[in-house]
Amino acid sequence: MNYDYAKIAKEVIQAVGGAENIKSAAHCATRLRLIVADRSLADDEKVGEIDAVKGTFFTAGQYQIIFGTGHVNRVYEQITQLGIAETTASEAKEAKMDGKNQIQKAIRTFGDVFVPVIPALVATGLFLGLKGALLNNNFLALFGMTNADIPQTFQVLVDVLSGTTFAFLPAIVCWSTFRVFGGSPVLGLILGLMLVNGSLPNAYSVADPSSGVTPLILFGFIPIVGYQGSILPAFVAGVIGSKLEKKLRKTVPAVFDFMITPFLVLFVMLILSLLVIGPLLHALENVLLIIVEYALELPFGIGGLIVGFFWSIITLTGVHHIFNMLEISLLASTGFNPFNAILCMCGFSSAGVCLAISIKAKKKEIRAIGPSATVSALLGIGEPALFGVILRYGMKPFLLSCSINGIAGMIAMLLGMKGTGNGITTIPGMLLYIYTPSQLIMYVILSLATFITAFCLCWFFAVPPEVMETDHAVKKDIPAPAPIPFPDVLGAAAQGTFVPMEEIPDPTFSQGVLGVCCGIEPETGKVYSPMDGTISQLADTLHAVGIEASGVELLIHVGINTVGMNGNGFKSHITEGQTVKKGDLLLTMDLEKIKAAGHPATIMVIVTNSDDLSSVEASASGKLMPGDPLMRLKA
Repeated sequence: MNYDYAKIAKEVIQAVGGAENIKSAAHCATRLRLIVADRSLADDEKVGEIDAVKGTFFTAGQYQIIFGTGHVNRVYEQITQLGIAETTASEAKEAKMDGKNQIQKAIRTFGDVFVPVIPALVATGLFLGLKGALLNNNFLALFGMTNADIPQTFQVLVDVLSGTTFAFLPAIVCWSTFRVFGGSPVLGLILGLMLVNGSLPNAYSVADPSSGVTPLILFGFIPIVGYQGSILPAFVAGVIGSKLEKKLRKTVPAVFDFMITPFLVLFVMLILSLLVIGPLLHALENVLLIIVEYALELPFGIGGLIVGFFWSIITLTGVHHIFNMLEISLLASTGFNPFNAILCMCGFSSAGVCLAISIKAKKKEIRAIGPSATVSALLGIGEPALFGVILRYGMKPFLLSCSINGIAGMIAMLLGMKGTGNGITTIPGMLLYIYTPSQLIMYVILSLATFITAFCLCWFFAVPPEVMETDHAVKKDIPAPAPIPFPDVLGAAAQGTFVPMEEIPDPTFSQGVLGVCCGIEPETGKVYSPMDGTISQLADTLHAVGIEASGVELLIHVGINTVGMNGNGFKSHITEGQTVKKGDLLLTMDLEKIKAAGHPATIMVIVTNSDDLSSVEASASGKLMPGDPLMRLKA
């Protein structure tokens, strides 16, 4: 279909609020990206009615209009001819955080680090919930059993399922932090594993007075321990380590970079983490422990108010495991643990806030993460709800949750609620209160009241406006081409690991806006043709290639937001109009440069006319070699 691109460009400018509302423009292989002064002036419906537009969404500080291959570059040319400036790389980076203060930027970045960790924490929450319910002595006593009656093999299996994620949490957090800040994720992973190496005193054992395990003392005053279950030390180490790596990549000669840079990053960061970052946080742990012990002795439930309000803030520091020592001391001296009641109510509060945001949100990411994060919070693991939902888009839900935590904690102290153990909270924690009917009834009533109050107050007053914005593009009906023969199987475009469509870290691809697709996390810098065909498009920035043949239209998109690299690190081996065979080399790319620029290197293979086909299905999993079956097509 022939389009009047000059007319389309004028209509786009008008629909998004006029030229004065457009700071600058850029484009990738499929999308026109506009940095606008005022998002509210852009009329989504009006833009959606423009010829060739397949959809719109706002993300990363940019108003993005999907035109698809072959159209977006022509619209962009007309846009710039009408006086709209080109977007620079620094403008695009700044746009991602436009309108946010430093605290919001820090919280958003922290959320970006934590989101990939959420599935593992949710699974661990389920395992811990089952463990707390099935292996709790109060529950087993109902059947005349104790923990000693459970087979050791079963207990070991449960410990592995429920303990691994938190034991190696610093490794996961450090890996994700390196990824977000542009370092090499594998270096982050190794650094994180070093922080929980078995040669270091285990953090959980050090926190248990009965274990006999004490920190190593260096120079007579620096305590050295492992960081099992800790978040902040790994995050800080990841931020500093990734910045150090990027600095070294620019200064170390290329011939030595492969060897010297990883060595220096791991060596410097391990020393810094164990001798500076860790001891500082250890000192913070001791201060917090003294404050909480004092607070619990205050009259009129004030201690519960203070501890409850600040508990989520303490959780952010990642040093909350030190309070195992306090709980164990309380149990040893009195046989009861009032501290547990406060923590349980904090869990119900977080779950209520998380559920309210999840149900009311229109943003697909939150609707996908929220319910499972809520379940995890109800089973005693609050990190997915806290980092993935509550803190991700602003402070209001977090402060509401803290306030409810404080009030619920005060009520728990006034009622004299106290558990008979530690280590489990929320729904599984109910088992610590079945020793008397009054304690159990108070626990159930206060839990429900806390959950419902948190849900209602958040629903009416604290759901962040950002999660109410839809981020999916609405497709327009595109005329279907006449059905003709086409290839049944597409081959893998690179050597690497298969990535399902829904896990691709970009909504345009993960939601199938451009068509059914899948990804490959590359292990080498070579991109091959998935089928025989003709090169219909080669992006000026060399990050995207279009191929057409036998009724199938493909787009191979290398990396996320790599258009901003302007071809740096990419080399083309083909030209537009050239005929290629399945397995022919199309592009080569420098994976290290892509990572150093802070972009995922995922290669997307998109069937852009998948709506015209009766079936487009991924047929791969795990490791792939070039040419391995990737997708199967049916008319």
